[in-house]
Amino acid sequence: MKTRITIFLMLMLFCMQTIISQNQDSLSTHLILFYEFNGSGKNSISDNNHLKLKSLPGNYYYKWTTGRNEKDSSAVVFDGNAQGLKTHLDISPQKLPELTYIAWVYGRPEGFLFGSTLPVNNEKKFSSRSLQISKGAVLCGFNKLDSLKKPYFASLRSSALKKDKWNFIAMTANANDSTLRLYVNDEYYESKPVVFTKKSNYLIIGNTQNSPYNRAFKGQVDEIRVYNKALSSDELSSISGISFADAQKRMERNETIQKILLAGLIIFLFASVIFMIVVLITEKRYKPIKTAKNTSYSGDSKNAHVDSEVDDANRLASDCVEEAFETWEPVIEENGQIFRSPTKRKHFKTTYRALNKAKSYQPTDTEVINRMNDLGGLLNKLSKRKFYGNWFLAILSLIFPVVYFLLAKNNLDTKGTIGAVVMFLPTIAYVLSNFAPNYVVANRKHNSGGVFGKIIAFIMGAAASAVAVDYYTEKTWSDGSKTTEYDTGSNAAQLVIWAILIIAAILLSMVLVIIAATIAFFRNYVFYV
Repeated sequence: MKTRITIFLMLMLFCMQTIISQNQDSLSTHLILFYEFNGSGKNSISDNNHLKLKSLPGNYYYKWTTGRNEKDSSAVVFDGNAQGLKTHLDISPQKLPELTYIAWVYGRPEGFLFGSTLPVNNEKKFSSRSLQISKGAVLCGFNKLDSLKKPYFASLRSSALKKDKWNFIAMTANANDSTLRLYVNDEYYESKPVVFTKKSNYLIIGNTQNSPYNRAFKGQVDEIRVYNKALSSDELSSISGISFADAQKRMERNETIQKILLAGLIIFLFASVIFMIVVLITEKRYKPIKTAKNTSYSGDSKNAHVDSEVDDANRLASDCVEEAFETWEPVIEENGQIFRSPTKRKHFKTTYRALNKAKSYQPTDTEVINRMNDLGGLLNKLSKRKFYGNWFLAILSLIFPVVYFLLAKNNLDTKGTIGAVVMFLPTIAYVLSNFAPNYVVANRKHNSGGVFGKIIAFIMGAAASAVAVDYYTEKTWSDGSKTTEYDTGSNAAQLVIWAILIIAAILLSMVLVIIAATIAFFRNYVFYV
């Protein structure tokens, strides 16, 4: 029995080794550049594209350092002064539909690790197959739009790299499914759609060319690989020893949550706008009773009551009004008389209902009718809605959607048009939600309606008061005269500050109107507080 188990386990082990070996062999056939950095910059795959690592000025100023395996001279530190190595590898989609970059970097380096020869900012010919590190994050692709309708390129940005540790980085580009994927440590990022530039484009290691973004790589790197295949997450896991399955599931879950939240926000804004419009149109108002010379009820003479019935009608109508009045909040008492005021939503609902019931009795007594009209008029005045929001904030929040629509209107399809219209929803909701009943606003001890406007006003005020300091040099000449030379370069800084603060105010206003509209909706249309 033990012999059988031993044989079975040996067979299982042999099968696993065979599968792993076949997988490694399969990957090795797609490996086209491989820099191990074990004491040299040699490309282990072929005799081409060697990195010229030497002590004299060459492609790089460098020094050897300890690598991931903790062996000396197994990793390279680049100091950021190199032009980069232009390889003979054409990475354009027509030559390499699929592509994978792999590298291990230490800490948070800076600059292009994988660049290209394709011009940037030249007739929209951008390199979508580059990878750089900026401010601790990995960036790949360029976020440039050929139009507002279709992205010419997609770009991905990772979270911050780990300090004082080796970080695994991989980027895959696939022109067949128009997908750009980025793997950083155990994180996964994906972008769709990607339109790759179909033009000869040669890989540069350590920099990029023909671009205003030229930045030589500065940092520590151990092992660079380039494959002519978009490796799967499982294949990358076999190379790095890192599992990306959870990262992919997490990304998909986060995307789903974001879509649900966005859809929920749009549905809420749309539903609240419809609800508020209906309320504004149908909200109850008391219509005064018109009497002929204020002496009799303007009803049909055929339905006139006999005297006893008239008295009963007047009494019942008066009782209805007084019962409703008694439910109001006592405000002050003078000379034994209690003055009341409707301060809650239920006071208005109860009184409007009582007045309608009193009307149904068709009272004819002038005193009763005047009493009803006075109370109804007071209700109408107190429940009348007035805009208590901030018009400046509302107008400011319109700038972004208006500019976007004007720029994109010629390229918008049906879906894009709907999206552009949806961008106006927050402002519409904000304006409608801030039409509050007078009595609701009067009851508030602290009216916070202007808080959001004050935030924007503070930012705009900071922009307006950003005073530039003019530095000057005063010279005294031999004849005693003086001249002053001003350096007004700080004015440029002032303009930059203005621009940044104004843009920040515009973007912030989009967020603030959503928050303010939500709060105002529940305060003014649901809870009336």
